[in-house]
Amino acid sequence: MSGPKTANYKLTPAQRRALVAQHEKQRRIGEASAYITHLTAKLKALGNVSAEADEQAKSLAEHTGTDSGYSGLRKKLADGIADALNALEAAGNKDPGKMEKAVRAAKKALAKLSELRGKLDGIAAQNLRLLRQAVTDGADKASGADFSRIKTPEEERLEQLKQALSDRLSAIPAAFLSEELRNDIAAARERLEQIDSEDFLRNFSAMTVVSLEKRCMNYSRLRESEGEEYDLLLARYHALCEERGCSPEGVPFEQGAVGRLNVLVAEAEAALAQEEEQAYISRSIDEVMEDMGYRLVGNRSVIKKNGRRFRNELYSIGEGTAVNVTYSSNGNITMEIGGIDDTDRFPDAEETERLTEDMRDFCGQFREFERRLAEKGILSEHISLLPPEPEYAQIINISDYSMTEDIAPAEYREEAVKRNGEMSNE
Repeated sequence: MSGPKTANYKLTPAQRRALVAQHEKQRRIGEASAYITHLTAKLKALGNVSAEADEQAKSLAEHTGTDSGYSGLRKKLADGIADALNALEAAGNKDPGKMEKAVRAAKKALAKLSELRGKLDGIAAQNLRLLRQAVTDGADKASGADFSRIKTPEEERLEQLKQALSDRLSAIPAAFLSEELRNDIAAARERLEQIDSEDFLRNFSAMTVVSLEKRCMNYSRLRESEGEEYDLLLARYHALCEERGCSPEGVPFEQGAVGRLNVLVAEAEAALAQEEEQAYISRSIDEVMEDMGYRLVGNRSVIKKNGRRFRNELYSIGEGTAVNVTYSSNGNITMEIGGIDDTDRFPDAEETERLTEDMRDFCGQFREFERRLAEKGILSEHISLLPPEPEYAQIINISDYSMTEDIAPAEYREEAVKRNGEMSNE
């Protein structure tokens, strides 16, 4: 039975549970780390206040003696963001409990800081209007014009309507709004300040402000109902992708995002579980082979034209002979004995007889090999156990492998030197 042997190795339920338990701490760390990255980006985004708004507040203070409380609120926002970021950084990346606690605190801080940012944006819009008026009044005064004239009823009404719309934009809850919506609110405030017609203002209110309020309300409602689940799933998905070494699919927060993330997380968890199981089996095979006296001396990876992947590991069992272990992408593992050379060829009659005898000797070793694997919680499902026949004798070309040591017999090495010399002369 010691010709090529193919089997599918699987973990016992107990060993699989042990792997899951072992992975649990790393899973929590990965999720918390991904969540921290997500919150850090949001906190930094809140601090991205435009330089124009800062300059306008400074100029307004120079013209009028006040910036409407902008600088004080600006500092409070910056300090709050810095504190939240420092707390996240201090959580480290090793203690899942500490990291999860930092995440909870940062989420609360983010909600409060988002409200502050909304108020700051409202003051910035108000400052722009006041600055323009101050500049106009200053220009009138410099030219000797009557800058203290009373505004017409139409001008007063337009200012009141603009202020009402500005208040509505400021009243939109900024907590957890998307960057796109925050940008749209900022753009609407800027456009509002440029309107000088009541008719245009009413049209702007109906077409832009009402639509923006509705979009923000729908987003906030969705955020309230599904936001927590979305954030958790997104963090878990990113952590799983990082563990697997693959790039995550972009899933923006919108209707249906939670469902999509559930699918992606389930797929990633199943794939990771399979990968971890195969990695454990591979490590165990290495350990058992080493314990039984077989040295790992080479490996290679192969991708066939049909896309199937194979990984080979080569174990020396004596001078000129090795066991080739092939791991296929479908989970099957094949073990074959072969002679060693650095070229592709068939064994001669003498080598075939020796290799056939080596196959017979490996029969008992294979039973011991599987017994030791079973002790590690790995059971085999035999697919093919071929007999030790001469037709299965083969020569393994080690030039296809990344070798850690030269295990070719001396006569092969001498022949290789001779061949290389002849090629050089040609």
